[in-house]
Amino acid sequence: MKLLAKTLLALFAFSALGFCLAFVLREMEVRGGMLAFFERRPEVRVTEVDVVEPERVEPIPASKEENPADGWPSTAAGLASEGFADRLLQEGSALSALMLEAAMETLDVEALPGHFTEFMARDLEDRRALVYAGRLLQEIARDDPRMGVALLAALSPAERERLVPSLAKGWVLADVEGAFSWIEGAWLDEEGGYIDRDLQNELYIHALDTAVTEAKAFEQAAGLLDGVLDPELRGEMLELLARRIVADGPEEALSRIASMSDERLDTAVLDAIASEWAARDSSGAMLWTLANEQEISPSGVRSIAKQLVLGAMEESLDDFHRGLQTVPKRDAVAAEAARLYARREPLVSGDWVRSIREPETKRLAVLDALYEIGYESLSQSVDYIDYVYRTWDRNRETVLFGTLRDWLSVDRGAVASYLQSGRSGFSEAMSEELLGVEEGS
Repeated sequence: MKLLAKTLLALFAFSALGFCLAFVLREMEVRGGMLAFFERRPEVRVTEVDVVEPERVEPIPASKEENPADGWPSTAAGLASEGFADRLLQEGSALSALMLEAAMETLDVEALPGHFTEFMARDLEDRRALVYAGRLLQEIARDDPRMGVALLAALSPAERERLVPSLAKGWVLADVEGAFSWIEGAWLDEEGGYIDRDLQNELYIHALDTAVTEAKAFEQAAGLLDGVLDPELRGEMLELLARRIVADGPEEALSRIASMSDERLDTAVLDAIASEWAARDSSGAMLWTLANEQEISPSGVRSIAKQLVLGAMEESLDDFHRGLQTVPKRDAVAAEAARLYARREPLVSGDWVRSIREPETKRLAVLDALYEIGYESLSQSVDYIDYVYRTWDRNRETVLFGTLRDWLSVDRGAVASYLQSGRSGFSEAMSEELLGVEEGS
């Protein structure tokens, strides 16, 4: 056996040695062939040629560089003769927009209504026509708001609805108070029948944004908020105004609100500052808020809580919650924590909900948490409700009924099974009412 093993080992060694020797010889042969090839290469002869000097090209002066807007007539008459709308719409979107802005600098304002009409006539041919018509209408309203209204009145209701924001923007740049006054009562006019509540609110937002970002009329815009009766819209406008003020920097914002003497705006601006600060330094914003709690609303406190949760700063979140002196602000922190924890850590979320003192705040916090949990499993939603509410709590029945009603269109069988289990605590009549909601609708 040992002899056989030695023999096999020797054969393997000789075979390996033979393979290596053959490889080396083959490599030498290949390299020798390549050397012989290069030695046999034909001689390359270089023929002398005459060198011709290139003609000198004068550099183009800076004043002669082409501008995409060059070549356009500088007078309204010249533009009209070339067909203003047709000429512009022949170009690509970027170039045509540039050309329009360049032409606006030289056009006579009296020519704008005619060009506006040109673009409106081509609305169905090119979607850009309506956009450019809106830009012209803005300039028309900026010079003569009544002319803008008259042009708008000649259009169809659908066209008016799409172009009226341009009219409002131009009017604001000319007369902030006049524009807001028109927005407030335009729907009463026979020509303003196309303005519904949503569109009117949209115009208020557009007008306010234009007033503060382009006209820089912060005090006028703040004063006009009193004329807005819709509480939700007024709150949205107040928040927008505050964020536009903060956009210039915290120091400028504090200086500006010091001269405006509006307590509502002060609070809104400070909330916006707190939100911006929390996004950059949540610990610093938290400490400042604890020292100046009376300056910040529950909304501002909630924005700080959000950043603490997202930053996984659980200990700081607990300190923030305990350090606040007023119940609404502590509840705001708990509600935001409950919302953000609901999907990943429902029990932690439920504990935060349990700490909320105000029943209505708690109910809204539960609804926010259920929204985050979603519709992946009915059991997750009902288990969450049972965790945060006692069986005798009236709000449990309200929230549970609404949740099951929403689930009917997702999984009716799961809702029926849950009701049959008796866990809901609903009477038979209430269960039948719930199951009959979808059938009767």
